Amino acid sequence: MKRLILLILVLSAVAAAQTTCTLSTITGTYAVSYLGWVYVAQPGGTLVALPGTVFGVISIGYDGKLSGGAAVSGMGPVVDFDISGTTEIKSDCTGTLHMKPKPRAGGPAGFETDRFVFIPSDKTLLTTIVDVDYGYPASNSVWKQMSTLPNTAAW
Repeated sequence: MKRLILLILVLSAVAAAQTTCTLSTITGTYAVSYLGWVYVAQPGGTLVALPGTVFGVISIGYDGKLSGGAAVSGMGPVVDFDISGTTEIKSDCTGTLHMKPKPRAGGPAGFETDRFVFIPSDKTLLTTIVDVDYGYPASNSVWKQMSTLPNTAAW
């Protein structure tokens, strides 16, 4: 009987130590910083590497919708974008961000897909861009949670 009670206690402790993520785990406002390269095809098929950075504020709403803004630099003049989109998260704290960056100066919205890992202990998303409408990405980012409430800051 003592072994059974000890086994139950050990299994309970193991279960309690495992983090399970849900959408409410990542809801909030984040300071976002990307650094990397985008490879763009030139006429004739030659790829040109363009360095770039992105910095902004993006919120993940209670419904998983993304909203916010960011500035992109390194690929010409700095351009401000409004960000919209959606997020999906699995119980193992990995997920996908589907973003639609739209230039504030006008023009159509693009698309970007990122994969991420959420680190619950410091409220951080680590991401990499896996698809973007204007080239081939080689970029990663850090999303650091500023608030557990969405839309508490704007860019």
